Amino acid sequence: MPGAAILTLGCKVNQYESAFLAETLTRHGWQLVALNAQPDLVVVNTCTVTAAADRQARQYIRRLARRHPKTVVLVTGCYAQRAPEELAALPGVRGVLGNREKPRLLEILAESRRSTAPVIQVGSMAEAETLEPMPITSFIGHTRAFVKIQDGCQNYCSYCIIPHVRGPCRSLRREQIIDQLRQLTSRGYREIVLTGINLGKYGHDQSPGESLAGLVQELAQAGLLGRYRLSSIEPQELTPVLLRQLAAWPQFCPHFHLPLQSGSAAILNSMRRPYGPEEFRELVNQIHQYFPQAAIGVDVLVGFPGETELDLAHTRELIDALPISYLHVFPFSPRPGTPAARLPQTVSGTEMKRRAQSLRELGKQKKLAFYQQQVGQEFEVLIERCSSGPPDRMTGLSANYLRLVLKDDGQGINRLVRARLVQIVADQAVALPV
Repeated sequence: MPGAAILTLGCKVNQYESAFLAETLTRHGWQLVALNAQPDLVVVNTCTVTAAADRQARQYIRRLARRHPKTVVLVTGCYAQRAPEELAALPGVRGVLGNREKPRLLEILAESRRSTAPVIQVGSMAEAETLEPMPITSFIGHTRAFVKIQDGCQNYCSYCIIPHVRGPCRSLRREQIIDQLRQLTSRGYREIVLTGINLGKYGHDQSPGESLAGLVQELAQAGLLGRYRLSSIEPQELTPVLLRQLAAWPQFCPHFHLPLQSGSAAILNSMRRPYGPEEFRELVNQIHQYFPQAAIGVDVLVGFPGETELDLAHTRELIDALPISYLHVFPFSPRPGTPAARLPQTVSGTEMKRRAQSLRELGKQKKLAFYQQQVGQEFEVLIERCSSGPPDRMTGLSANYLRLVLKDDGQGINRLVRARLVQIVADQAVALPV
């Protein structure tokens, strides 16, 4: 059997689509292999959210060409959608396919083998009107499965290129989602993450109009197995109605990831974010009222053009005052084609690193405090990894996103166990079975 490897960069949506590409290949006679196993084909599924993401993709592709000169390399994803000719010019690349062309992977692979020049198949995302299903029956290499229920974004934040490479908001029908969830749970997946590019806009493109709250209500009534988690959701779309529906769903994992970006009203306005610091504060407090033990993660973008020390202080103060569990901190990277890229860059690279590090330290403090608050509590833990030797430990994930360490009981992974968090030792959350 010919061997294929898939290299995935970027978000959960890309990871889901890579699972679809993997299943497409295995259904047609390919064997999935590691990158170091001399694969006949490598599919690189790229991200373009920052210039650093582009640079990382180019480095991986050049490395592939050096180490596997006979391997066919196809490049897809958001960078491929944005700059296909740029990627086609890299060594070893035989084809570039856009996000809409991912279901045509095998067709484009065949065409690349017949052609003497790299094949480029990248259609306009602006013309995407419906979300073409990419069903999967397994999520190879993962104990948790992702399911893409929405694609596209129309927010046009001033720093973001994603609406241009993912197109307008499109959603799967409820019956397609429920069928997909049943397929995965029937194959033993204990947890599924519902994901999308702009998840909170689920259903807004459909006629009659749907909503994420309506979908959650139907999923709660569908008799599904397993537990369910939401991926990142915009603050303005986590409405009181949606919070109530999530609180009424026993299988929902109390874990929220919110892209705050800044705690400064002036910077949020310059970013074209449709909320202010006080609205964000109120939302986080509402979440905490509904879900007192919830993990609440936050994205923060530092060094945005015009950001002052006072703006940074506002961000720190907002985060410090709220029951936030962890931070993802990103330095600003000008993205060509966005309004923010045309703004004067007022924060030096050295200063940006300093600001990012200061917020990462705050994030560590918030995470430790969150874990310490959970000591003594019992959790349902999804076992994801077992050590192959001493010290005979297994690790798992609680519904509220705690990474817990237990003594290996020899029963393997991908199962739910009851455990109590007993202590935090050297950054490890140690639990005992109940």
